[in-house]
Amino acid sequence: MSQDENKELSALIALSKDSSARGRRQLFSNISDLFLTDDNRLSEREHALVTSILTKLLAEIETTLRQNLAEGLAELSDAPHDLISLLANDEIDVARPILFKSHLLEEPDLIEIIQNRSKEHLLVIAERDDISPTISELLINFGDEDVVSHLIENGDAQISRESMEYLVEESKRIDRFQEPLIARHDIPTDLAHKMFWWVSAALRRHILQNFEIDELELNEKIIAAAKVEYHYDVSANSSHADKLVAELVARNELTDRFLVQTLRSKQIRLFITGLAYKASLSYLTISRFIYDPNAEALAVVLRALEFDRNAFSAVFLLTRNISDSGMTKKMTRPEEVGIMMKFYDKLSEKNAKSTLRSWQLEKDFVDIVEELDENLDDQRIYL
Repeated sequence: MSQDENKELSALIALSKDSSARGRRQLFSNISDLFLTDDNRLSEREHALVTSILTKLLAEIETTLRQNLAEGLAELSDAPHDLISLLANDEIDVARPILFKSHLLEEPDLIEIIQNRSKEHLLVIAERDDISPTISELLINFGDEDVVSHLIENGDAQISRESMEYLVEESKRIDRFQEPLIARHDIPTDLAHKMFWWVSAALRRHILQNFEIDELELNEKIIAAAKVEYHYDVSANSSHADKLVAELVARNELTDRFLVQTLRSKQIRLFITGLAYKASLSYLTISRFIYDPNAEALAVVLRALEFDRNAFSAVFLLTRNISDSGMTKKMTRPEEVGIMMKFYDKLSEKNAKSTLRSWQLEKDFVDIVEELDENLDDQRIYL
């Protein structure tokens, strides 16, 4: 160390004996400048001494000066860890740049801050670019909806499968989680398809168009489910609709044209029974599809069954305008029809078939539909 540098350090030590507010501010400013402009001029021992003085001064210095220091140190790769940690635990206006930018904060540091500091600290941590699955889990456990929403929107955050499953379940009741979850590049396809049952029409379309079900995974499901698929049975006490569908099936006359005609004739039960047979889904499931305000599930079924465009258009319009009581509802707006027809045109037959096959085999799908239906029993609006 040169003579000038020795004088500079001696001057700092002398200044540290000045207990006045002005002296403290000057000392803090000088030491901060030394940290931010230091080109390895200080030895390890001297560096430790300066760090010790600065650390003791922090509690006595006004927020603005601490903010300036934090902003200066936030992007440094060789700042003292103890000092970085101290600033990160300061009030949020001081801590923010450290929490957001500094890669000197280690996982144990972040864990301690999450467990002991304010919501504002958690919000900033949720925006870091190096969030591990462990930190994500802690933010979910200790944070509120705002914190979790920030985390989901952070595409750089690593979120474990277990945590993602929890967030998907939470998105049933917290709408603001839905769109950012679907937008994440790392959401598993099966979880995206699970969300289909409670998200908006636009997000349903996005899921079907952007999350193709893996054929290998689907084949494994088929093998595992081998003999548990839905079967259509006609017993002695079956309804007229059940018996008629059985006769039509035997004569190979259960066509899309016939089903459209049943709707035009307002034979709703016959339509649902026939479509349930063709789709290998239950009567109750198809019934929910046709009375769902969003018609995407119905579109998947009809595309998978190779209904042509005109047949889908007819089914869509007829199911939108007839309630389960047979009363005619107000006409569907032309723009709604246009949106659904564009969706149907873009929906590939392959994707529709694999999605329908997954629904046929997936018990969770039935449980979700039933659960949502139960929740809506007291407020159901029939189309």
